[in-house]
Amino acid sequence: MRKIVILLGIILFMIACEKGNEEVREAKVVVVVYDENGKIATGIPVKMYNEKDYKVFEKDNLTLPTAVARTNESGIATFILPQEEWFAAQSQRFFTFVVQEGGGPDNYQIWSSGRSVEAGKVVKIEIRLTQFPN
Repeated sequence: MRKIVILLGIILFMIACEKGNEEVREAKVVVVVYDENGKIATGIPVKMYNEKDYKVFEKDNLTLPTAVARTNESGIATFILPQEEWFAAQSQRFFTFVVQEGGGPDNYQIWSSGRSVEAGKVVKIEIRLTQFPN
């Protein structure tokens, strides 16, 4: 009987260790920004808003973003979203990515794209900085 209890304890310990070694899955969002001529846009700040912060941003475009990344020489801004920080309560989140010129109540322009992002997945988004027609 004692051997069975010890064996059972070892099995339970091994199962607990396996669960503790589960791979932490991060999501990755790659935002490519193009200028009005379709060429890559470098050095552009891309703002990321989570669900709650974007609702505030819609009312006040000076709202601080949840995160910011700048486009590199390839026109790409990359956001790494660790599972424990972004997906602990749910496996999928909705984020909005914004490029903004100016701000406040007047004289600003916003380009944005919202997307559902799942833990462990890579999402690619394109933002084209087209001008509004006159």
